[in-house]
Formats: sequence, C-alpha cells, structure tokens
Amino acid sequence: MIQESQESIISPGESLKLLGDGLKIALSKECRLYIIVPIIFNFFILTAVGLCLYYNLTDFVNETTSGLLPDWLSFLAPLVEPLIAFLLAALIIFLSVYFFSTLATVIASPFYGLLADKVEKMLNNTQSEDLGFKGIIRDIPRIIKREIRKQLFFWPRALLCCVVSFIPVINAVAPLCWFLLSAWMCCLQYTDYAYDNHKISFMTMRHDLAANKTATVFFGGIIAVGMIIPVLNLLLPPAAVCAGTKYYLLAQKHYVINKEL
Repeated sequence: MIQESQESIISPGESLKLLGDGLKIALSKECRLYIIVPIIFNFFILTAVGLCLYYNLTDFVNETTSGLLPDWLSFLAPLVEPLIAFLLAALIIFLSVYFFSTLATVIASPFYGLLADKVEKMLNNTQSEDLGFKGIIRDIPRIIKREIRKQLFFWPRALLCCVVSFIPVINAVAPLCWFLLSAWMCCLQYTDYAYDNHKISFMTMRHDLAANKTATVFFGGIIAVGMIIPVLNLLLPPAAVCAGTKYYLLAQKHYVINKEL
C-alpha cells in the first residue's frame, strides 16, 4: 500500500493547467478519432434529456407540489411551495443528468480506454499490453463490470449525502458533502481508464488517489465544475480522460520517487 505523501502531486493551479493540457491533447490530430464517438453519444443523450426535462418537468413539479400543505397552513403556500418545487426540480435534474451522463460514459468507455492508451503513448512512450481495438472489444464485459463497480462505490455515499441533506442543522454542510463526493468521483472516473488499461485493481487505484487527497479533490473539483457548463460539458469528458491519464503518469512517477527515497 502506498504511504500518503507530505506534498501534493499537483497544486490547485497545476490542476487547471492539467485539464487545459488534456483539452489540447484531446483535440490534437493524433486523438481526434478517439473522441468523435464519445462526443456524439454525449450530445444526443444530453440533448434528449434536456428536451425531456424542459417539456415535462414544469408540469410534473407543479402537480407534485401544489396542494402539498394542509389547509391550516395554506397561508405559507406562496413561500413554501416554490422552495419545494425548486428543490424537487434541482434533485430531478441532478439525478437525470448524472444517470444519463453515466450511461453515455459506460457506452463510450471502450473508446476512452483507447484514448487513454494513446495519450500514454504520446506522453510517456509506454502503453498497456495487447490493448488495441480488438483487445478493447474482447474486454468490453470487464470494462462494463468496472464501470458498475464505480457506481457501487458512488451510490451508497450519495444516499448518505441525501440523508444529511434532510437533517436540520447538519444539512448546512450538505452542499460541501455533495461537492466533495462529486470531485472525488470525477477524479476517480477519469484517472481510472489508465489504471484499467494496465489491469490495476479498482482498490489499488482508490488507495493511490486517497494517498494524496488534496490533489485528488482539486483535480476532480475542477472537472465537476466544468461539467455543468453547456457546450464545455461535451468536450470535457475526453479532455478529462487525457488529463486523468497525465495525472496517472505523474502519480506513478511521484510514488516511485518517494519509494526510492
């Protein structure tokens, strides 16, 4: 097991630079072929979700929240019902976008694996053994199993954040809990492709990220914020895969140096 380092692998400023480098790499002529299919998947799935929510969410939320209060509290309806409607709409949007973004990621994961391998070859002149397109096709069941493993890691912690959100006083820290969880999952998601290409176990990858929590949270937090920006969120997943691969290479070099010391 890797011992926790006393200094970050990357600083907050370097996290932003790392993602910028990832975007440049993703759009380079060597990598464009690997990002076309994932971007198409993201575009059609997120567009479909957006249109569905736009045409159905307002009526559903209004019908759900209207008349929610008993008659003796009806004087509070103008204040309480809009707040409940906002919270319900925000929750539905978050769950819908997360679910369908996850679906798009699972579908595109074989292409992200190839992209991570290409980026590693470009940056470090190394790559996983016997990957290639045929290897990826052969490994699709294992890749999907790995994606499911990530969701099994996420959902119990998301449920805990939901519980915290509804506990008075304590729920003041709920937004911070959600952000930290989202940041951790973003770093985990987009660094994992390089780990998985080398058949490094999910548990080992988690230990590597936990060994330097500050770098993990800053890197994942920048990705999480970028994901809510329209248009950018179409380009960000492949850019994050490239940045995550570079993060993986930096982490492995960092741990090797510390081990030698």
